[in-house]
Amino acid sequence: MADLDPAEARTLLARAFVDDPLMRWFYPDDDARPHACAAMFGLFAEHYLADGRVDVVRRPAPLAVAMWQWPRPDDAEPEAAAESLPTVGGLMTAFMGAERAAEVGGALGLLDELRPSRPHAYLHLLAVHPDARHQGLGGEVLERGLAAARSAGLVACLDTMNPVNVPFYEAHGMSVRHEARLGAGGPTVWAMATG
Repeated sequence: MADLDPAEARTLLARAFVDDPLMRWFYPDDDARPHACAAMFGLFAEHYLADGRVDVVRRPAPLAVAMWQWPRPDDAEPEAAAESLPTVGGLMTAFMGAERAAEVGGALGLLDELRPSRPHAYLHLLAVHPDARHQGLGGEVLERGLAAARSAGLVACLDTMNPVNVPFYEAHGMSVRHEARLGAGGPTVWAMATG
């Protein structure tokens, strides 16, 4: 397990993603967005800290984190549906309303279609604290996961909705495989992969 607890992770992720185009589309209210992001990212952090790959850079506080989903071995049992609350869908419904949550959820279905069909390592979240950007920490935490994917013989992939991120990932050996718009009024997504 990474040297990171869920509260640290959700706070870092919320601060890093508060102005991300996807989060602005999800939660347009500037005052509510940091809290909605923290709640949603807290669930992802709990999941990846328990059953994923998490790389973190601390100095001494956590300044950068990458959360990866890895393929399960063929004989592994699928992860049981979480029985604890809240769920990501439940939070989105609570924050957005049922109709808007269904619209956003439907638009996000496109992301699965853009991923490689073969087993792959999926970078779900990479965050650098806003006060620590442009110090190489994002590249440091990214390279750990990319090296692990290479040694496992896996293609690494991700989806970014922030155009600023595209050149960063390209500099680390990833390329844009697909570009598409997420729903009506949604941000553009760049699906990127290695190899």
